[in-house]
Amino acid sequence: VTLYRDSASWCPYCQKVWTMLEEKRIPYRIEKVNMRCYGEKPASFMRVQPSGNIPVAVIDGQVYGQSNDIMYALEQLFPDHKSLAAPKGQEMKAQELLRLERQIFSAWMYWLTSNGDPQRFQQNFEMVLQDVESALAESGGPFFMGKSVTIVDMMFA
Repeated sequence: VTLYRDSASWCPYCQKVWTMLEEKRIPYRIEKVNMRCYGEKPASFMRVQPSGNIPVAVIDGQVYGQSNDIMYALEQLFPDHKSLAAPKGQEMKAQELLRLERQIFSAWMYWLTSNGDPQRFQQNFEMVLQDVESALAESGGPFFMGKSVTIVDMMFA
C-alpha cells in the first residue's frame, strides 16, 4: 500500500486513513504531497490522481482517491489483518452511525462555509453533535459500536 498524504500532516482525511492502516497493522509506504495552499503537486502524483486531491492510496496497482473508499478497500482487501467490521448482527446500526457521521460533517461545513445565518448553522451543528454524543453514550463502551474500535470510529476520526 502506498498512501499519498499531505506533507504538513494536517489533512483530516489523510489522518483517518493513516490511523486505519496503523490499527489494522497493514504495511504501507507514505508519499508526502503538498496541499495546494503549500505549492504545486509533483507531476508524478498528478499522473496518479489527475484532480490533485488527497488522500490517495495505491493498492496492488489500483488507485483509490477518496478516504472512505480507501478505508473500505483496506477492510475488504486485507481480511487477514485485524477486522474493523461492525459486529455480526449490528451492520444496520453501523450504517445508521455512518449516516450520522455524514450529518455532522455536513452541519459543520454549512456552519463554516455558508453565507446564510451563521447562528442558525451553529445551532444545527450543536444539535447534531448532541446526537453524536448520545450515540456514544448508548454504545456501552468507549467506541461507537461498544468495546472495540470499528470502521465507524475510523470514519468519525
